[in-house]
Order: sequence, then C-alpha cells, then structure tokens
Amino acid sequence: MKIALLPFIIIYRLYFAIIFFAVLTILYPVFWIMLLNEKNFNAVWKLKLATARLILILDFIGIRKISVPENLEGPYVICANHASYLDIIAFYRILPKNRFLFMGKSELLRWPVINIFFSKMDIAVNREKRHSAMRSLIRAKREIENGWSIVIFPEGGIPLTAPKMGQFKNGAFKMAIDLGVPILPITCLDNWQLFGTDPVLSARAHPGVAKVIIHDPIPTKGLEKKDLVSLRSRTFEVINKPLMEKHGDYISKL
Repeated sequence: MKIALLPFIIIYRLYFAIIFFAVLTILYPVFWIMLLNEKNFNAVWKLKLATARLILILDFIGIRKISVPENLEGPYVICANHASYLDIIAFYRILPKNRFLFMGKSELLRWPVINIFFSKMDIAVNREKRHSAMRSLIRAKREIENGWSIVIFPEGGIPLTAPKMGQFKNGAFKMAIDLGVPILPITCLDNWQLFGTDPVLSARAHPGVAKVIIHDPIPTKGLEKKDLVSLRSRTFEVINKPLMEKHGDYISKL
C-alpha cells in the first residue's frame, strides 16, 4: 500500500514545501522591514497568525483542539512533543490568543527564510556556548516580563522514533523554575502522521486535521533546583499519556 501511495506522498510533500516557502518568500520583505524595530513585534505576531492560517489552509491542514483549559492567561513556558516540521506552524493556530516566541537551537539561523525570525524575534540558543545560553535566558526573562510566553520543544529536536518521545532536556524546566513561570504542556497527537520528517521525500504526508490537547498549566512558584527532575518527569508524563492512549500499540513496536 505504501508503494502505491508513494507518488501521491512525494507530490504532496513537494506541494507543502512549495506553499510554505512561497508564502514566506513573498512576505519576507514585509517581515524584514517590520522586524527592524522591536516595537513592531505585536504587529509581526498578528501577521504570523495570518500567514500560518493561510499556509495551513492552502496545505489542507486543519487544527482540532480536543481539550483546552479555561482562562489561559500567560505568560507560560510552553512545552510540547516535537514530531513533525508541521508543529511550529501549527502552534500559531493552536494558541492564537497567547503571544509566544519560540526558543530553538542556533542551527535554525542557517535555515533559509525562517532564519529572519530567529535572528530578530524568536530566541536562538547555542547550547555549546555558556555565554550564549545565558544571553538567551536573559532575553527570555525580559520577554516573559513583557507578557510573551516561550515555546520550547524539550526533546531538543524531532526524534527518529516519533511519535515515541525522546528524553526531555533540562533547559525548559530550569527556566520555568528560575522565573517562577508555569509550564503549559501541549500534546500534538498526530502531526507525525500528517507530515513526517524522515525520509525527506517519502515519509508520511497527507492532508487532514491535526488534533491537539492543551493540558492544565503546571505551577512552578516555590520550586527550587532540587525539584527540576520531578517537574521534568511530571511534564513528560502529562504530554506522553494521550500519545500512549492513542498510539500505544504503534509506539510499543518502535
């Protein structure tokens, strides 16, 4: 069956990439001009929302939020499983009323088109350089004080075993404890089925509806460094439980 569908998968993946880069390339001059001044961040945020909506519509991807807590008032350190390139753009439809910035690895600065966001607005982190990591934390603290949430994929990348999650890194939880900001866990249930990552041309890909669960925030006020491991484990379990409930049989074979 996979061999019979392969031509359609390849065509859709190429179509998805063309739409993504074409829309962002057309809007690139607008984003570039707006991002020259931090005062435009709110306007850039609104344009990002509209851009993500357009790309997902053109790629025939919908978003269905299965569960959303009441009164989601940030800022938060937002943690989600990372299983697809679709995750990033889907976030602008998952949380359209909660302003957020992505914090990601510095390698994103080398990506065409989207590098403008990580050089000007979102936060790039070079984990190998202590001073860079410290500057990123200081910047994140400043943005949280300005009312922005910070989105971190605590696996540190897309695991080859997706939807089985990789081990969480400590950064997101250290930040949340240091800043006294709640963790907002989010489970992306099936982005990995809608647009897989490996192999590049033949991984799973098809139009559909991305189902998402936004969990209750996990408070961090009063927590100390010694609580980091338990906070990390609790967040992992919260995000992982719906994945196991829906895809447990598949995950157990990985």
